[in-house]
Amino acid sequence: MSDKYEKATDKAVVERAKKKKKKKSGGVFNRIVTLIAVLVLLVAGGICVKYFYDIYESKKQAQNIAELTTQPAENYPAEPAFVQPRYRAAYNENNDLVGWITVPNTAIDHPVMQSEDNEFYLRHDFHKEYLRRGTIYMDYRNDAENFNKNTILYGHNYLDSTMFSDLEKYKDAEFYKTAPVITFNTIYKDYKWKVFAVFLTTASANLDNGYVFNYIYPFMTDSSFAEFVAEVDKRSLYHTGVDVLPTDKILTLSTCTRDMDLSPRKQEDARCVVMARLVREGEDPYVDVSAVQINENPKYPQLWYDKHKTANPFRNDEKWFPRGEE
Repeated sequence: MSDKYEKATDKAVVERAKKKKKKKSGGVFNRIVTLIAVLVLLVAGGICVKYFYDIYESKKQAQNIAELTTQPAENYPAEPAFVQPRYRAAYNENNDLVGWITVPNTAIDHPVMQSEDNEFYLRHDFHKEYLRRGTIYMDYRNDAENFNKNTILYGHNYLDSTMFSDLEKYKDAEFYKTAPVITFNTIYKDYKWKVFAVFLTTASANLDNGYVFNYIYPFMTDSSFAEFVAEVDKRSLYHTGVDVLPTDKILTLSTCTRDMDLSPRKQEDARCVVMARLVREGEDPYVDVSAVQINENPKYPQLWYDKHKTANPFRNDEKWFPRGEE
C-alpha cells in the first residue's frame, strides 16, 4: 500500500512539474508574441505619424511661402528689379525660384524651382532641406524667361493633395470643365495657359514595347512640334477643342500615376500628363468647355493593355521621335 501511494505521489509531482514547465513555456511564448505585436504597432504607428506629419509639413511650408507673395505692395523688397515685386521676398530666400503654378479647384498652388539637374528638387523643399515630397520644379533645360516650345514642370504624386497629386483630377473630363485654364507665372511675367490634353504614359521602354514617348523634349522645330501635338491628341483621354498651332508654346505638367500598377505591392514607372498651351497675345483666355468630347479609343502604353488584358490596337504604330531646333 505504501509503495503504491509513493509511486502515485511521485507521478503526481512529475505531472505537476510538466504542467508548470509547459505553463511557463507558454507564458514566455505569449510574452514574445505580445512584444512583437506591440513593436509592429509602434512601427506602423510611427510610419503613419511620419506620413501625416510630412503632409502637414509640406502644406504648412507651401502656405508660408505663399504668404511671402501676398503682402501689401509697399512691403515687397525693392530688389532685384528684374523680379516681379510679389515674388521678390521668396526669390531672395532662394534664387532657384523661377515661377508659381496655380490650378483652379485643386491644392496646386506652389512655387516652381529650377536647379542644374532634374534630381535635386525631387527630394528637397523650397529651403533646400531634404523633404521626401520635394517641390515642384522646372526641367533644367528650359528657359524660364523666354520659354521653349515645351516647358516641363515635375512634381510628386502621393495621392494626398500635396505637390502634383491633384493633377489626376484632370483624368475626369467633368473636372476639366471646372478648370480649363491654369496660371503659371514666372518671376518675370504673368501667364495664362489653356489645357488641351490629358494622357497616361510610361517613362520606361520595357513598359511600352521598347519605346518611350518623349513628351519632355523642349527644343522641337515647328514641324516636329506639329507632329508631336498630333501624337498627344491620339493619347488624350478627351478632346478639349483648344487648338494648338505650330508656333505656340506649351506647358507640360508631369506626375506619377498608380493607374497602371499590375500589383498593389509594386509601383510601375507610369505618368499622368496634363498639357496646356500659352494664351496668345491678345487672345481671350475663355475656353468653351461644351466642345469637350471623350476619346473612345485613346492610345495607351502597352502596360495599360497588359493590365486590362486586352489587345493593343496601336502596337504596330510608327514610333514618333522629336526633332530639335537647328
